[in-house]
Amino acid sequence: MALPLETPPARVEENHPVYTFLLHVAVWMTWPLMALAVAFGAAGLSASGWLAMLPLLLLLGLLTSDFVSGLFHWFFDNYGSPQTPVFGPTIELFRVHHDLPEDICNSNLVFTVGHVCIWVVPLALLQMGLWYLLGRSFVVSALLIYAASASLFLVLTNLFHKWAHLPVKPGWITWLQTQRLILESAHHTVHHTPPYQSYYCITTGWLNPLLFRVGFFPALERLLARWGMDKAV
Repeated sequence: MALPLETPPARVEENHPVYTFLLHVAVWMTWPLMALAVAFGAAGLSASGWLAMLPLLLLLGLLTSDFVSGLFHWFFDNYGSPQTPVFGPTIELFRVHHDLPEDICNSNLVFTVGHVCIWVVPLALLQMGLWYLLGRSFVVSALLIYAASASLFLVLTNLFHKWAHLPVKPGWITWLQTQRLILESAHHTVHHTPPYQSYYCITTGWLNPLLFRVGFFPALERLLARWGMDKAV
């Protein structure tokens, strides 16, 4: 006879109403802040005669987000433990995700992207403050747009990740995935094939084939091992 399943532990946000409140505030502040950051940066580019750089800067931000998502994903999958200070709950969620990949589909928007928004909101305010104080030159405006783009796509990363696991998708999500504009389900399946040691990038996944071909993450693991930092068992 099958044993009854244990009740899964409550997530952090279910036990901390203050943290839940901060998640909601951060999520709803993120969208206008990102829009303002891009608008401020675009105004600076326009004043310098370089507004045509805007699409390139947005693309660079997207590529940076894809790379950073892979770096964090790789690290949390392979290093530390659920008992690691600060990042322990995040590490646990990443590792449980391999066993319960569709559980991410049960999270609403706030709990899907809010953990990133909490970091992005103060960073966006700092970036816009520096843009204002440093004179709104071409270089400062370009850096603001690049940083805002990377931050925005990092916020959206876990949403794209969630959509890759949806068993039934709206047509517009399917279209975005088939055009490879966001993380596509079959592409992400490569990562979910044991031993789960490749294709870590989860914004668009564009960088996965390149990083796999050059052996980027195994090289990082060898470097960390040389410094005495072993992978989790």
